[in-house]
Amino acid sequence: MFQKLSGIVIAALAIGFSTSTVHAQERGLIWSPAKNSDTSYSARIGAKLPTQTPIRAGLEMGMNASDGGALVDTPVKFWGTVTLLSSNLPGAKVAGDIGVLMNALTGSSAWTMTTSQKRIATPELDFESNRNVTVRYDGTAQQWSGLDVSQSLRLTRSATGTAFVLTGASRDTFDDFTSTVGLEQKLGENLTLSGNLDQGYQDRFRPSVSARYNIHW
Repeated sequence: MFQKLSGIVIAALAIGFSTSTVHAQERGLIWSPAKNSDTSYSARIGAKLPTQTPIRAGLEMGMNASDGGALVDTPVKFWGTVTLLSSNLPGAKVAGDIGVLMNALTGSSAWTMTTSQKRIATPELDFESNRNVTVRYDGTAQQWSGLDVSQSLRLTRSATGTAFVLTGASRDTFDDFTSTVGLEQKLGENLTLSGNLDQGYQDRFRPSVSARYNIHW
């Protein structure tokens, strides 16, 4: 009964109060509800600690249900993020974070290091790179269970909104590797058209075309 009630509360909060996220973060509080799928919701709550090195920490509560509507579980996790590098200079922006997400019941966790940079390569081209390294720990088996690495490079022609994107990712300590070569074109302020060639582990490249429409309010 408690699980069912908590799941309903999380879902309602995620849908009904998502517009308050920005205002909460401005006061040092963190409130980030999300709808992960039609049957999965989560809400991350926490605070920015008053320290010289930016630290954010709190709890993440969720609700996972089956397609039939039955509640599967309501996971509770601890999370924390430490900003190691944050530089915003004319023509260049560099950032680096270390984060942890730990299951409160099993002790299983994921430790992630993220680095990103955006630079003006030339007056016509902008360069962006992102790197993510995640180490997973299995609390039940009490051992490290895997290493995930991903990286993306983006070169954008600012005048036309055309971007060339190259991504690569490995999972389970390089047992599985995927890569993507993509071309994006902005059509107006909100619409982006993308064409990709995706390659899975030991697979041929698979072409795909998609469109993305974003609205900000």
